[in-house]
Amino acid sequence: MGDKGKKKHALLKTVVCIAAAAAAGAGGFYAGRASQTNSMMNALPRLAHDMQAEEDAERTEAAQTAVPNTETAEPGTYIGKSNISAAGEGTWSTVDSSNYDITGDGVNDMITLYTSAEADDKGILWDDTQNWILEVSDGESGYYTLLNMTLSNGAVYYEVSELSGGERSMIVYITSGAGTDITQYVFGRSGFEEKDIYSADGINRVHSSIPWYK
Repeated sequence: MGDKGKKKHALLKTVVCIAAAAAAGAGGFYAGRASQTNSMMNALPRLAHDMQAEEDAERTEAAQTAVPNTETAEPGTYIGKSNISAAGEGTWSTVDSSNYDITGDGVNDMITLYTSAEADDKGILWDDTQNWILEVSDGESGYYTLLNMTLSNGAVYYEVSELSGGERSMIVYITSGAGTDITQYVFGRSGFEEKDIYSADGINRVHSSIPWYK
């Protein structure tokens, strides 16, 4: 082979080597990119799982350390003690009162039913509408206001009884032209527990055998 052929052969060999090196480099580049992409794709589920676990842990910790919001508790379920009587202001007439140890502390409590209707020596001067208060005083300047409402064409009655388990109970009857409601109050450590027993709706009471207050 002449000098010219040797040079041509060497040039061809160089071109082939350069092409092979370029192909190998490109293959390595794409292989590296593919490997990096696969690593990122494999890491995504684990990353999402770790983030979810962290959020769950934060929510659990917040729930454990949260202070209960007593303002959102269901109203009327428990009636606690107050140091102020609901009948302390205004003019009230006593409809009925009784002494009984309904709180179970060995001391008689004063149970009083008040109305805003005025009274004279002949009795209470009833209006079509009046306010009513049913209150228990425990004899230690503490008051439990079981009822404080305005009632039209109606009246409030109550009774005191003992239950089979030894608890003291009060049953309150609210009658009006719109129907009748019966509610039970049982004393416990948190105060009086209020429970709705019966409710009947109506538009006009025609007759009732319950005696009206004099």
